[in-house]
Amino acid sequence: RFLSMEGKKKILCEETISDKVKAAQYAVRGTVFLKSQEIQQRMKSGEKFPFKKIYACNIGNPQALGQTPVSFTREVIAATVNPELLKNCDPDVKKRVESYQTCLPYPTSIGAYSESHGLKVVRENVKEFMHRRDGPDVPVDIQSIFLSNGASDTVTTLCQVLLKGPEDGLLIPIPQYPLYSALISLSGAHPVPYYLNEEKGWGLDMDDLEKSYKTAIEKKINVRGIVIINPGNPTGQILSRENMEAVIKFAYEKNILLMADEVYQINNYTEDKTWHSFKKVMYELGAPYKDMELVSFHSISKGITGECGLRGGYCECVNFDKFALGQIYKLRSVCLCSNTIGQIGVDLAVNPPLEGRESKECVEKYKKEQEMLFGSLKQKSKILTERLNKMDRITCNKMEGAMYSYPKVDFTKKAIEEAKKKNMSCDLMYCLDALENTGIVIVPGSGFGQKEGTYHFRITNLVFKVEEFNEMMDLLEKFNNEFHKKYA
Repeated sequence: RFLSMEGKKKILCEETISDKVKAAQYAVRGTVFLKSQEIQQRMKSGEKFPFKKIYACNIGNPQALGQTPVSFTREVIAATVNPELLKNCDPDVKKRVESYQTCLPYPTSIGAYSESHGLKVVRENVKEFMHRRDGPDVPVDIQSIFLSNGASDTVTTLCQVLLKGPEDGLLIPIPQYPLYSALISLSGAHPVPYYLNEEKGWGLDMDDLEKSYKTAIEKKINVRGIVIINPGNPTGQILSRENMEAVIKFAYEKNILLMADEVYQINNYTEDKTWHSFKKVMYELGAPYKDMELVSFHSISKGITGECGLRGGYCECVNFDKFALGQIYKLRSVCLCSNTIGQIGVDLAVNPPLEGRESKECVEKYKKEQEMLFGSLKQKSKILTERLNKMDRITCNKMEGAMYSYPKVDFTKKAIEEAKKKNMSCDLMYCLDALENTGIVIVPGSGFGQKEGTYHFRITNLVFKVEEFNEMMDLLEKFNNEFHKKYA
């Protein structure tokens, strides 16, 4: 099994691969996803299933589920990559492409490396975006902005810098996005879980947060930071201003780094709450909080853009020590730079067509596409919440933001016992059965974390056409109700 043709043992095999790598898990593309890939191949080979297609609702990948790209974004990127297209392209597109060409390290060469921070023109426009978002009085230093291959890229960098080894720990929400627990495993550090309160709309429970921190300290774990995901993934909640102020004060009192995952900041579907950046709230609290360290992350994979495959994002390191910034720069420079097409994608997300600069027709078309895409996501967030809450033995909080709902499933004792016989958790058994009966790919709550004795799954609102989305929900409802009757 582990021998090469020469009879020598394989250099990389189960016994020799790093234990840290083996410990890292990423449920979003775990057991259920891999099974869906197998089924997809079998369908291509002509095998029949009780469904016509696979609905990849396991991941926030909008264009895989039919979302159309923003026209201006794609046209500019196409002409930036292939300048020959400028001969016959829209004047607004041509003007934007030419503005990039003058700023590239080697004119017209998008294929050349950029500086390791990322293109200066893009970072300047990120700065302007932040001023529009947070107010002109909130300072931004472009030397503290690092462009990246999606948000995950700089999350990885910051965890490498922050977590030194087995003596360290990082506070992460439960449920959490499994990127964080995987990176903690790779660093050899400790996850320090704090539980979000499902009964209070997945809000922060400060008493539980204090308890988690105290328990870690008693175990001699050096807590180095706290991760906050807002809007929530997988929980789809918007944090209240009160919660945000409380966690800022907590991070300041404990002298730990606040890591704000804000990649879904545009995806706010509720009129009941306003989304704020942690940086804005921190500065509005004034001294001493406005001077504390914060890193925030953003991405073009989410929001309205949905350009997951282009891999564009950035982080801003606020109030960081100069030496720390130098070390982050060093790590970023090891990989030279993030991909330049993704960097242009970031610019197009933070620097859209503006009245007075681009033509009226260009601005109106862009706004119309944005309103259509956002309106569709908002409509389906409402449908998802309502449909899930009508299903047998399922309860679900309102989906306020992001791209996911995280419903709770009340499994019977008989279902739980059946899952034990199969040597798996009941939520995993449910998700695998759902896939094999409906073609819907959902992720078991055990991959994100959940309170002991509870079961959940994550599902997206991203199937693009509302009619098709409702058809998918019909399949899920029929499966769910039959599943519970089977194990009644």
